[in-house]
Formats: sequence, C-alpha cells, structure tokens
Amino acid sequence: MKLRKIFFLLCVVVLGKLGAQEWNLTGTFNFNVTQNAYSNSWAGTEKGAITWTAGSNLSAEKQLNPLFFNVNTLKLAFGQTHQQQTDAQGDNYWAKPVKSTDNIDAESLLKMTMQTFVNPFVGLRMESQFLDLTDPSLTRIVNPLKFTESAGITRNWLQRGNEALSSRLGAAFRQNLNRDVLISAIPEERENQTTVDGGLEFVTEYKNIFTPSNISYNTKLQIYQALFNSKSDDYAHEEWKSPDLNWEHNLGMRIWGALSLNLYLQLLYEKEQISEMQLKETMGLGFSYNLF
Repeated sequence: MKLRKIFFLLCVVVLGKLGAQEWNLTGTFNFNVTQNAYSNSWAGTEKGAITWTAGSNLSAEKQLNPLFFNVNTLKLAFGQTHQQQTDAQGDNYWAKPVKSTDNIDAESLLKMTMQTFVNPFVGLRMESQFLDLTDPSLTRIVNPLKFTESAGITRNWLQRGNEALSSRLGAAFRQNLNRDVLISAIPEERENQTTVDGGLEFVTEYKNIFTPSNISYNTKLQIYQALFNSKSDDYAHEEWKSPDLNWEHNLGMRIWGALSLNLYLQLLYEKEQISEMQLKETMGLGFSYNLF
C-alpha cells in the first residue's frame, strides 16, 4: 500500500511534465557551495570545510474540470559537509563527508471549486529523506516514511498575479513507517515498525515573486494536533498529545543571470523527538535555474 502511494505521487509529477501544454508548471533547481581551507603551517585552530547543497521545488497545477482543481508539489534537497581534521602527526586531512541537508516532500491536493466561502479538499502527502544514517550498521534508503491523508475545508484568501495566500483545516491521519529497525544485535534481527495517529491539521501558505527585483518568498506554517496514537502506551509523559509545529521560510534573490542568493529558515517543534523548539538556517550563494 505504501509503495502504491509513492508510485501515485511520482506519476502525478511525470504526467504533469508530459502535459506541459495543459498544466501550469513551475520548477527551480539551485546549487550552493561554500569552502575554506588551511595549510599545515596554519597557527590557528580553524579547520577547513566544504559544504554543498542541491535542491529543487516543482509544482504542477491544473483545473481538471469546472468543479475540481489539482495542485501537486515536490520538494527535494540534499547536501553534505566535508570537514578538515588533524591526524596524530599534526597533518591535516579531509574526513569522510557527513550529511547536512536531506529532505523529500511530495504532496497532492484535490480541491473543489464551488465558489463558496470555503471549499472541500482531500490531500495526500509523503515525507522522507534520501539516506537514513541513524543506524551505524545499515544505511537505509528513503527511510523513514511518513504518509498523511487529510480532508477538510480550504480557503484562498488572496490570488493576485504572483501573490497567493491560502489556508486549510481538516482531519488528518498519519502513518510513520520505519524499515529494518534493529531489535537484536546477536543474532541480528530487524523488523518494520509502523505508528499510526490521527487528529486535526491546519496549514497556511503564502508565496510571492516580487518583480522586477527578482526576489521570491514562500512561507508555510503547519500545525498538527494528534487525538489518538497507536503507540500511546510507549510514551511515559504522553508527549504525543502535544501539537506539532513546522514553519518554513524560503527567500531567493536572483543577483545576476543564474547567480542567486538563497536563505532557508525552519522552526520545528515535535515533542516526541525533543521538548525544545528546533531551528534550522541555511544561506548560500550559488546557481539557480528555472526548469519551466
């Protein structure tokens, strides 16, 4: 069932590309890199590093008929940091790269356009990462997987040229699949673990492309309140009852040609993982290319 959902989302993107004359397609690709290095004779304690990130944002929209409007988005990002280290003889060497950015986020929404104050919608979302390195003995590809099915009401507050503001509220059901989890080292035993929960989800998104300054801005706020959890007994302090928050900001500035400055900021709160607000910020100067 899970593989079918992944296949469905990939088909949406592929069909959108094939039907470019009917679909409204947007897509960008960006690549950023920063580098610094120091010789063996450098007196300070600084270490050289190379950090690179690559990402793309794709979307395909289409008014399927007078009643249904389909929106599909795909966000991909991956990056690594290469850190310089010093061996026992005092010589510098480059250590094995470590992952710094990793994200797969695909979503498909089907909205009804009934010309009312709010309109019904159904949605399907898949979130994962390219490499799961949490288990030192096994690198797992595209793991863990989180699927979210949602349904409710949506409202477009603003739709004017490149500027858009929309919100949606509804019921959501999530399945978290963690594959090949180590449960016994000797003998080695692994199993797939699945957690299912359900609750209420609120999402609001704003995006705009400011012309002629070539500045783009997108922000998305997601709040999820679980009402039940299939593994509620595993939580000593009922952390699963705390609302989850994910607030993302993307700011892009085209400086000259394909040269661009990109800033990403994320505020994340998931008490099941850690009881504090998490902050992620990346900024880089690199190349950006419009795919469509």
